[in-house]
Amino acid sequence: MTQTILLSFDVEEFDSPHGCGQVLPLEDQLAVTTAGMLPLIERLETVQCRATFFTTANYAEHEAALIRCVADHHEIASHGYFHASFEIADLARSRAVLQRISGQPVVGFRRARLQHTDHAAIAAAGYRYNSSENPIWLPGRYNNLRRPRTAYRSGNLLNIPISASPHLRIPLFWLACKNFPMPLLRSAAARALRADGYLNIFFHPWEFTDLDRWRLPWYVKHRSGKPMLDRLSGFLAWLSRRGSFQTMETFARSAARFPRWPAEEGLSRP
Repeated sequence: MTQTILLSFDVEEFDSPHGCGQVLPLEDQLAVTTAGMLPLIERLETVQCRATFFTTANYAEHEAALIRCVADHHEIASHGYFHASFEIADLARSRAVLQRISGQPVVGFRRARLQHTDHAAIAAAGYRYNSSENPIWLPGRYNNLRRPRTAYRSGNLLNIPISASPHLRIPLFWLACKNFPMPLLRSAAARALRADGYLNIFFHPWEFTDLDRWRLPWYVKHRSGKPMLDRLSGFLAWLSRRGSFQTMETFARSAARFPRWPAEEGLSRP
């Protein structure tokens, strides 16, 4: 079976400094994300891979031309309406806005900060897949060690958790790529690919800007801007020799091959 690389980006208002007491005006939040989007899009063209861009409707409304440009080559999915707040009505509202702006069907959802959202509500809003779970323990955020590590069906919804290595569940999301030694990251990614047949990794466009002037933890500022873009490019080049890049919408078409996992059974999977 061909191994699949699912690469995605959370396109959002850059509000991360707010948690550290540095409040940015909306125009600055948007500008930081856009400053990272432009070199990112160019670099993706260089490595020739398609990706999924989980985008807030608020960002898309302010940067409609850019989102239409991205939609010409990549998938647009929903990251809610606003990054800083969420209500159930945002599921349908954000999807409608993103479809209008991108000109493509929007079938995927990822909640901001990977928070839980009722699966039935996501499906009822017209989504086919959800990628809002990180099956690891992240201190201060969530403990999902008893949640499924790999893709599973819940009703009519395919859930595609962020990848983590088998057994130890070594994280493989953006903070890992930013801070882990590359040999460790590659080893954990290779184990996940062998075990699962796919890899689901994600980043943010604002990571590819210089973050030194913002009040953020060191592990977020580390390797920001061009060093992070170069690091991502090298990782993607390594991955391209081990699998093929695919949008999450395409991957979700094979939902029937994944098992059902009713949460009420309290089961966990390796």
